[in-house]
Amino acid sequence: MPSNAAVGLFLLGAAAAFVVAASRETPRAVSGHSQAAAPLELLALEHDRDDESFIVRGIVRNSAAAAVSGLTADVSVFGAQGELMTTGHAAVAAPDLAPGEETPFVVIMWMAGTVDRYHLSFRTAAGVMPHLDRRAHGVLAGLS
Repeated sequence: MPSNAAVGLFLLGAAAAFVVAASRETPRAVSGHSQAAAPLELLALEHDRDDESFIVRGIVRNSAAAAVSGLTADVSVFGAQGELMTTGHAAVAAPDLAPGEETPFVVIMWMAGTVDRYHLSFRTAAGVMPHLDRRAHGVLAGLS
């Protein structure tokens, strides 16, 4: 079980990433990395609600020259006032993602309440993996 300090650090980092991404006029990548440096591409993203759970699913592609192992999708959920409500993460379907391969992911957050926005990022044991949003609508998803 993670320590309170680790959870707090994660939540602070997620909130900071949300503020940076939300302040961009035309979001291109979740992190501040250049497009050329992003080893992942977000190809599809959708969200759904089932009673008290909030579900985020999509497809990501490895555009790096090397395989990616242990990739997880991390989602932070925010309320109408911008408050962080909850976070969730799940491993992508493919444990080892070779260059050019695509894989689906599904993240389910229980007791999510009323969701206004959410933020998606990808992570390995080495840290956050920058990604390009290849969808037509950008990185952040509004729910209104």
